[in-house]
Amino acid sequence: MRILVGVDGDGAYESALAWVQALGFAQPQILLASVIEPPRPPVVGVVAPFSEEVFVQAMEAQSHAMQERLNTLQQRLQAQGIETETVVLHGQAATRLLELAEERAVSLIALGGTRKGALQAFFVGSVARAALTSAKQSLLIAHTPPPTDQPLHAVLATDHSEYNSRCIDLLLQFAPTQIERIAITTAFDLDEETLHLLTRNAPAFMGAGVEWIIEQLHERNRLVCERLRPLNAACESVVVEGLPIPSIREAMEATQSQLLILGAKGHSLLERLSLGSVSYHFAVGEPVNLLLLRA
Repeated sequence: MRILVGVDGDGAYESALAWVQALGFAQPQILLASVIEPPRPPVVGVVAPFSEEVFVQAMEAQSHAMQERLNTLQQRLQAQGIETETVVLHGQAATRLLELAEERAVSLIALGGTRKGALQAFFVGSVARAALTSAKQSLLIAHTPPPTDQPLHAVLATDHSEYNSRCIDLLLQFAPTQIERIAITTAFDLDEETLHLLTRNAPAFMGAGVEWIIEQLHERNRLVCERLRPLNAACESVVVEGLPIPSIREAMEATQSQLLILGAKGHSLLERLSLGSVSYHFAVGEPVNLLLLRA
């Protein structure tokens, strides 16, 4: 499994790299990559403050410093028996990293989140945003490092769509063996129209209403747990009545999970009552460590 870790100059990558190590993926091959972006051109009509020679020297110094950082990280990972290589690129960071991911047949891109804004709201950086909209690979976006003093817990949110099923297959291929507990979580927001659609082939269950829906979703979640047995993680089913985003947030808190696992998309016939498309919200707008699967 080849994993591309984007190494930035501000240290945001540290949480992403820590998660890559902590999850215990099967036979990881880590590609540490940094991109040296060219300086912005001066405003039209304004004389550049430095000569071209000075800019070239500055770029060379930056490249050298970044290569030294990558070498240090490489030595640390290789000492742990992890196959690692490094590359320093030049150009626009998002474009170059996504090109590299394609060229090297990367399975997972790992990036650190950034914190911006006067209110300290969480947002991912420009590279992660580009990866969300353009990359074909799965993404790991980390805002905080994994805990070192407690076991790893994860919420896997599912809408039980065909696409989400393929994402679970991909998760099994990635084989993160260091997650101790996975909460298979399904959220639903029930109304009369949705209930009718779900029970039209089973009218005897119409009167059971919400209880019948909850049991059906628990049963589907339990089947997902069976599929995840090779990961050797304890598994539980969580069904929450409510809108997906607050319900998933509630499940994360209730299960004390440090990682959210989502499919990048997935719209089943149950879209209106289950997960639907919330992955972009959690990737961009919440301080959640996120493993976003693209199958």
